[in-house]
Amino acid sequence: MQIARIPQISGLYAWYYKPLLLENANDLTKTLTSFLDNQQEIKTQINMRYGVKLISESPLNIFYGSNNQSLAEIFSEAIQYGENFITHFFKSEAVQFFTRPIYIGIAKNFYTRVYQQHYLSLVEMWDDNSRISKYLTLHPEVNVQIVMTELNLSHSFALEARVRNIAPRDLMVHIFPTDNLPQEIGTDDEDMQSEQKYRRTLEKLLQIIADPICGRR
Repeated sequence: MQIARIPQISGLYAWYYKPLLLENANDLTKTLTSFLDNQQEIKTQINMRYGVKLISESPLNIFYGSNNQSLAEIFSEAIQYGENFITHFFKSEAVQFFTRPIYIGIAKNFYTRVYQQHYLSLVEMWDDNSRISKYLTLHPEVNVQIVMTELNLSHSFALEARVRNIAPRDLMVHIFPTDNLPQEIGTDDEDMQSEQKYRRTLEKLLQIIADPICGRR
């Protein structure tokens, strides 16, 4: 289904990463790593006498197995050994069954939420003259939280995808149409502060069950 033709009905939606072209293994490795290798820090504070404090902040890095392999190493190795399989997998419809969604949510109107607010917003963020594109050109290694802080932006699916360098063509959306959603979920609004409690409660449940890669912060 073409995203621009998504129906104007209500239901649940889930975005998945499905790269159209798989010509550059390094780009694929970088994108897959960005999904799981979120930058985290641990902060330790020791209070001593006379108001003296010892404070330490250290980054946390993810490693796998007894050999302490990084995620980038694992993905690079897998692509090297199984390139034909990985190419076939990402071009198939199996992606939505065997991978975690990037983002999930509830839509009163799929066309408004998924196409206009998510997809078209991402297209605008990819414009070379957009604030985000200019900032990422100067700071290509920043994470989503830094971009939100520096540019005073709210969290959104489009922002998550743009910072991870995911082009609109490399996304697919899966929908579950239903008219059984409570009327109290309110309108589709990108402003988290204006969302109804009903919508937030249901989306929390979906996020706990599905564990999307880029869940709301």
